Amino acid sequence: MSQQANVTKENDVWVLRIEKDNGKQQEYRCATENQARQLAMILSRPDTGGPPRQPAGPR
Repeated sequence: MSQQANVTKENDVWVLRIEKDNGKQQEYRCATENQARQLAMILSRPDTGGPPRQPAGPR
């Protein structure tokens, strides 16, 4: 399921609010509108249901 993202400007800060499927709301604050919109695009993508990735090993 996808999540609904809302970007607004409040007191010279861009605020991204994402409403989760369970009804709870997550809030992020960004310095620019572009940051907020790009973060909204990434975080509002639907979950693919695939397995989590393994962390990268030491180099």
